[in-house]
Amino acid sequence: MQRRWVMAMIVASGLLAQAPPPEPPPAPIQSQAPEAKPAESKPDASPGPKVVEPLAVAVSAPEAKPFEQLRPTQRKLAYTLYRAALSAHELGYYSSHPRIMEVRDTLEALAKAKADIPEKAQTIFPAVDAYLAKVRANHGLYDAEGKKLLLEGTWKDLQMAAHAAAKTGPKGLEAKLSKLKGLLFDAKVDGTAPSWAVPEATAKGKKAKPAKGPKTPEGFLEQKAITSLWVRRAKDWVDNTPQEVEIKGEKKTRRLPDPVQTKSLNDLLAWLGKEDLDLLRDPAFGWMDLRRLGANPGAALLARSGDIAASKAPEGPAGGLALLPLFIPAVGDSKHSKGEEKRSILVDVKLGAPAANLAEQATVFEKQGRSREIEVN
Repeated sequence: MQRRWVMAMIVASGLLAQAPPPEPPPAPIQSQAPEAKPAESKPDASPGPKVVEPLAVAVSAPEAKPFEQLRPTQRKLAYTLYRAALSAHELGYYSSHPRIMEVRDTLEALAKAKADIPEKAQTIFPAVDAYLAKVRANHGLYDAEGKKLLLEGTWKDLQMAAHAAAKTGPKGLEAKLSKLKGLLFDAKVDGTAPSWAVPEATAKGKKAKPAKGPKTPEGFLEQKAITSLWVRRAKDWVDNTPQEVEIKGEKKTRRLPDPVQTKSLNDLLAWLGKEDLDLLRDPAFGWMDLRRLGANPGAALLARSGDIAASKAPEGPAGGLALLPLFIPAVGDSKHSKGEEKRSILVDVKLGAPAANLAEQATVFEKQGRSREIEVN
């Protein structure tokens, strides 16, 4: 049974990651030209196009959206796991620094206001865009070597942009950025990534005061709840597989939720159910990162559930972010809606093309990663 599930996930994983393939090179078509030479006499001129057409069909076969050939429940499972992985990636940011989301969200709000800011106050925006790209690429405020990322440019330019934004756009950015000034520009402020471990008490004896441990980052609990929600939703679409059960002393075969998939999801839920700081201290928290989960983040999150439950840390470098295909969900009214109140449910999922670039993809992923809703275009 486990082998069937593993094979199914491998097949599904391959389909999830399949972006539209590049156009086929002309060489294969040209290589068939010698076969058409015997038919150069005009009585039978059809072999030419007949050689090209079968090749065209063979090349276009992978473009027939194989993801849609999966059963509807498999597509829904893939979608909910994908949303769980995006949410886990957002959760993973918190291990970098308690104020990482405050930094990222404030700068993103400023970047969105750029169109309404006078050109003379836009000097800082190339530096802001570059800084945000580094934060996303490193999944936090520190690079792979533990060196803190700094915003290029000057505080004066950043302050001027925030002041200009307040006239037509979001208010309060200047005050928020003032509180983040040291984090953004000073290498000595939180020069190394914070440790979530409880510090040891320096004094001993009766006068010893209990050491103050780190506080749970603001927003962490809510993000953990969102991640757990998507994992629970994935349980609704677990494959039903033939299983032997005993009914009134007689062994019979019934189609029931696959026990391997179910255990994997339960393991993830149990792990996410830990106390907030216990999670942040857990070595397996390193898996909450799209760079670790790879081209098929949803399937990889499920496949790594055993390592996560066992608090096993990922090994080796995290790698880099890649452009991933986007899921396109469709919703409809539930048959179990009561009265005039309509309840929307997931009815189908299609696989779309990746975003144009990593910045555009980040905008989509961050929104979906922090949402409980099924995002429908």
